[in-house]
Amino acid sequence: MTMLSVVIPAYNEENGIAEIAGRVLSVRDELKKSGVSDLELLVVDDCSRDNTAEIVKEINGVRLIRHKENKGYGAALKTGFSNANGELIGFLDADGTYPPEYFPQLCVKALNGGELVIGSRMAGAESKMPMTRRIGNLFFATLLTLIGQQRVSDSASGLRVFKREILERIYPLPDGLNLTPVMSTRAVHEGIQMVEVPIPYDERVGSSKLSVVRDGSIFLQSMVWTVLTYNPV
Repeated sequence: MTMLSVVIPAYNEENGIAEIAGRVLSVRDELKKSGVSDLELLVVDDCSRDNTAEIVKEINGVRLIRHKENKGYGAALKTGFSNANGELIGFLDADGTYPPEYFPQLCVKALNGGELVIGSRMAGAESKMPMTRRIGNLFFATLLTLIGQQRVSDSASGLRVFKREILERIYPLPDGLNLTPVMSTRAVHEGIQMVEVPIPYDERVGSSKLSVVRDGSIFLQSMVWTVLTYNPV
């Protein structure tokens, strides 16, 4: 009996949260075919100023967890991780860019040796990612490949499934949008078995919260400092 707990961090996502939650819940039957007996969906509302939380309350089969103050994307994910009951934990964004229909494929990899399975937007599947972000992701993936000596095509993907037991090895993780590249960097240096599955990537619902320059520089700094903790020279 294996349960998958899916965490969706949400901040002002009233336009898309109901659709993405419904899409996650709809993969339950396919998950059973892949060896996952049960699905748990948690939405962590990061103190939204719109109707996100109220919409989630009306969706059957979803656990709503609310932050009393805005803490950040990574903090919302970590709240979800700590409240999840599954042996496998997955997450994706609330904006509809990542396809939850790929969770069964990711789980198959996790049940067959993969400890951290990443849905890669850069591995050849159809992608509507803006060119500036595509170039940035290529840069960070190449950087991690070089410093970690392990091939990584998408270090910052926000669609992942991992085994709960690796959390103690990849913590601490940051509270911001840089959680995903830091998770990848720590996983490489902890010797965690990482597997990538090509996924398509769509245009988001609503406006993006990511700044290419500001968040890109934070990604770079956090990845470098993480590497330095493992290898100061």
